[in-house]
Amino acid sequence: MGGEIEFKGYEQDQGQMFPAHLSEALDADDPAFFINDFVEGLDLMAFEGRYAVAGERAYPPRMLLKLWLFGAIEGVYSGREISRRIRWDLRFRYLAGGLSPDFRTINRFRISHREDFALVFRETVHTARAAGLVQLGRVAIDGTKIRANTSRHKAMSYGRMEHAEAKLEAEIAETLSKLDAVNQEDDDTYGDGDGGGGLPAELQSQQRRIEKLRAVRKQLKEERGATLKASSQKSFADPDANMMMTSDGALAYCYNAQVAASEDGVIVAAEVTTSALDRQQLVPMVEAVQATTRRKPGIVLADAGYLSEKNLEELRQKRQRCLVAVSGRTRRKWPKGRETQRMHRLLRLPWAKKIYRYRRTQGERPFAEIKQTMGFRRFATRGRANIRGEWNLVCAAANALTIHRAAVA
Repeated sequence: MGGEIEFKGYEQDQGQMFPAHLSEALDADDPAFFINDFVEGLDLMAFEGRYAVAGERAYPPRMLLKLWLFGAIEGVYSGREISRRIRWDLRFRYLAGGLSPDFRTINRFRISHREDFALVFRETVHTARAAGLVQLGRVAIDGTKIRANTSRHKAMSYGRMEHAEAKLEAEIAETLSKLDAVNQEDDDTYGDGDGGGGLPAELQSQQRRIEKLRAVRKQLKEERGATLKASSQKSFADPDANMMMTSDGALAYCYNAQVAASEDGVIVAAEVTTSALDRQQLVPMVEAVQATTRRKPGIVLADAGYLSEKNLEELRQKRQRCLVAVSGRTRRKWPKGRETQRMHRLLRLPWAKKIYRYRRTQGERPFAEIKQTMGFRRFATRGRANIRGEWNLVCAAANALTIHRAAVA
């Protein structure tokens, strides 16, 4: 037999020398460098203007924005996880620049700058255009349902709300009656007092509950109008979210996220709505594309969910070419409406069929990127204002990833 097999020396507790600069430990084409350069090139006066001059110095908004954008690329949407990554992930440590913000600071940044993320998203479109992307010959508009940060267990039907409100009112009346009896007894014993001491904790809790209940019930009544039923539900955790059917066939509280994608996969418009229907979003999304790119799409592609006689007529008045699916595979009857019939005939033409085939891959590609590659399937914030800011941030990160890949290629 041969000699004894020898392996390389292995000393786990032996000290090691790290590079003097963290950037030297990263690959040259790491997306962290692109995120760093992109944010450094932004005018963040809108971000910086939200901070006070007096008081303790705040963490740089550029640094926190880099962490959130890179976190989205890496599928990290939790302030706690980003804070942990700064301690052991060299890329996050590089972007943090030697600082260690806690998770509260990181989360607070996402909420306080929710309106500013629209600017960041637009800047990614302009950067992509400068890089030779954003081909607007065809623009595909599509939507997807993304789960809200709530569940059906935190919801109540309209009928139960009325019953719960009546029960709470009775409990409050009973508590007030007991409080009056105690006050009267104290007055008889110790004389008239000032009635101080405030409301008892029990009554304060009941009042907060009934105020929340009334607000949610009022919102549900205003949203449903004539279609309101006793079985209509609303979430108390996020009243802006609504029940929608997801792609996997489940009925859950969601938001309807919208994107418009260019031929090369850049998101050129983004929006999020509380309605499960896409029909009302076609014209606003087309206008959003023009507002972001300052250019008119060559032709707009959309599925049957965006079809309506009003939409087609309005786009025709705007001289905007479009191809919108008229019906699903099961529908055989001739459609109604002048504009709808015209679109039905148009989609039978060979050139229109050829162009419309791109809709599925072009329109659904951003959602595949966001949901699969970036792992974004549920909003972390609550309330439509916060959700809109979060969606702009995610779409900005998706565009950054597209630009980075094109540069590397």
